[in-house]
Amino acid sequence: MEGVHAVLCAKEIAGMLNSNNLTLSFYDRENFETHSEGKDLVVNWAKSLSLDFAKEVDVSIGVADVLVYADDLGIFEIGTTRPTKMLLLLKYIARQDSPYTVHFLPYGINKAIVFKNWK
Repeated sequence: MEGVHAVLCAKEIAGMLNSNNLTLSFYDRENFETHSEGKDLVVNWAKSLSLDFAKEVDVSIGVADVLVYADDLGIFEIGTTRPTKMLLLLKYIARQDSPYTVHFLPYGINKAIVFKNWK
């Protein structure tokens, strides 16, 4: 059943990409082993650019690991993220009028998966 749920979420995300509500990019990033290391990686990056940030912030669909305030609002999810939370986050930013970016930083790979509601 878990696999069926993931496929349904993926189909809905693909629909948002196909309708150009969101864009998808992949970026190289440093690897990390733990949730704490992942949050520290994002926070240190934000500090190096003098950007404001907040950790473990409640957004309308649940708690985000890190928010970074820049030209857009960056929502960072560290480690393993459930398909439902991914879908809810992406639906949330697709409805926003201001620029939002969701960064998924999974364990075990050195790529960030980034969705934007702006081009």
